[in-house]
Amino acid sequence: MGKLSKISILLITLLFAIFLLALVVYMSVFQSTSWENALSNIKALTFEREPNNETAENNSVMSQQTFGRGFSASNLQNLGNIADPNYVISFPEDHGAHESFDIEWWYLTANLQDQAGNVYGLQWTLFRFRNPNNEAREQKQTNVSNESETFNTDDSIKTPSSDWDNHHIYMAHASVHSASQHWFSEKFARGNVGNAGVETAPFKLFIDDWQWQSTTPSLLPATLAFNARLISDSANIRGISYLDVQLNLSNTGPYVLQGQNGYSIKSANGKHASHYYSAPFIQVDGKFTMSDELLLSGVSEQYAPVKKRIENENKTDESLKHLAVKGNAWFDQEWTSQLFDQATLGWDWLSLHLDNGDKIMAFRMRLQDQPDYITGTYIQADGSTATLMPSDLSMDIIKLTELSNKKLPLQWALSIPSRGISIKIESSKDDQWNPAFVAYYEGSVVVSGTHTGRGFLELTGY
Repeated sequence: MGKLSKISILLITLLFAIFLLALVVYMSVFQSTSWENALSNIKALTFEREPNNETAENNSVMSQQTFGRGFSASNLQNLGNIADPNYVISFPEDHGAHESFDIEWWYLTANLQDQAGNVYGLQWTLFRFRNPNNEAREQKQTNVSNESETFNTDDSIKTPSSDWDNHHIYMAHASVHSASQHWFSEKFARGNVGNAGVETAPFKLFIDDWQWQSTTPSLLPATLAFNARLISDSANIRGISYLDVQLNLSNTGPYVLQGQNGYSIKSANGKHASHYYSAPFIQVDGKFTMSDELLLSGVSEQYAPVKKRIENENKTDESLKHLAVKGNAWFDQEWTSQLFDQATLGWDWLSLHLDNGDKIMAFRMRLQDQPDYITGTYIQADGSTATLMPSDLSMDIIKLTELSNKKLPLQWALSIPSRGISIKIESSKDDQWNPAFVAYYEGSVVVSGTHTGRGFLELTGY
């Protein structure tokens, strides 16, 4: 090759490198702030706000205001749509995203067991957050015409609109508990750039390789695939580091519209509400695959004997790495812009599968300077439902348990006199805390008393 050709190739390579460098600078300057602000908004949903001079003088008030987003007067103007009691939920359309609302989630919890009778609690959730920062910035960019010249009243630097603008942020959580182990991972992604979102024809929820897939526009039947990293192993019996999950989900009953035909009121004054439906009749079968390759490749010398034992076991007993599982699951989809104001302290949520085939959803909203608001739904085995108003049920804490420097209500008494229900609900194991960017408790529970069964407990704002 001639010297001139080599110089030409070098110049082209150099120009391409300069272009890439300029692109990186552009993204870091004009996009990172929006991304960080969006994540800050998500974190503000459940984390304590930074104290100022006023709140520093009153720590008791701060301790009570650790959950709500605390919108200021300015960004109240940028709130998303509010839930409408006249809205009629329809399927399969409403399985999709409702992007004009501030927050939305697609939530699966499952009580499973393997062929040996070992039980597992599984959770998979995809969250969508609307980012009001972009909308506020766009509203500031008001063009004013002066004869033939147009200028912008906002003197800050403007960037052209693109798919990388953070109108929506996606977050996903995957958690699996056995009696002694906890696998957990989380993911974040921008919307509109192809690696996270919701598709409707056919239906699909996805963030990277975590995917809920149907072959039709319907939510179910579907397959769910995800993986999670081992974060705790109280038994110290094996060096398992990752869990790969492959599930088949089939629906054996109707969808349930929570509250008043899917309009779910969560406070006595009606200011806290959402659109909310459930699929509580899901049957699950699938496979867990445990992998220790990552751990074995970097194990320290002090654990060399353990490494050798695990390698030998893996060669001779493949059943230790592949587990067939089955059980039942509960799916929720909910969308709202009203649950995270300054009055919101958090909530306690229960979904229960009774052994007689009936189901119960119970929900307690904790609000600043207001009584707790308790509501729920009783779902019979044939799919018929009854909305439970605060006068229909009681949901009382039996015991607080110290966990992660917090006192959590992990034992409950639930009573529904009209249904002859008087049950005790307790966690299947205490430590089921998800140590996520937005941390909360999500774990399986056992039901005893007038009825028996299993289910899930969620605690936020603690």
